[in-house]
Amino acid sequence: MSLPKKTIFSAGFTLLELMIVVTIIGIISAGLIPAFSNYIRSQNLKQAQEQLKSDMRTVQNKALTGALSDQLLGSTYIKYWGIKFFKGQSTYDYFVSISSAACPAGPPYAAGVYQGKGSFGSDLKIQNASTCVFFDIANGDVVSSLLSGGSGFASVGYSATELKKVFFNSYGLIYSTNE
Repeated sequence: MSLPKKTIFSAGFTLLELMIVVTIIGIISAGLIPAFSNYIRSQNLKQAQEQLKSDMRTVQNKALTGALSDQLLGSTYIKYWGIKFFKGQSTYDYFVSISSAACPAGPPYAAGVYQGKGSFGSDLKIQNASTCVFFDIANGDVVSSLLSGGSGFASVGYSATELKKVFFNSYGLIYSTNE
């Protein structure tokens, strides 16, 4: 009499199958991690562009609402709100002024001039020349040495080639593009 044969069923993976799956996951991950890093870098740059645009609009709104227009700097009433950009820096300053002829000296600024600071964090920097953008309290128009032919831009980026721009014109329009 012979014993019945038992059928053995495999309920798991072999070591070879497991190693193949781990290798495939490793290859896919090696391709996705750099792409994800580039995506994050690109999104940080777009976020900095939007922050710069938003901060410029905030300062322009302060000018349009006449914030501090009843205050004196020296013996003259405030006529402009502005943003001072520092090339190669990740920060920029908000200020008030009685003239749009030149950026205010500072930091440190004269009493009553400095109104706040904006920053990007990380390694994003202002890429265009150090200058100021003034917003006229009378109508919100832009006055800036960055204006050429009635329009100009401020740029933020990781380098002179990897950057985003915020455009504006002498009438006070502030906008960005997806370029």
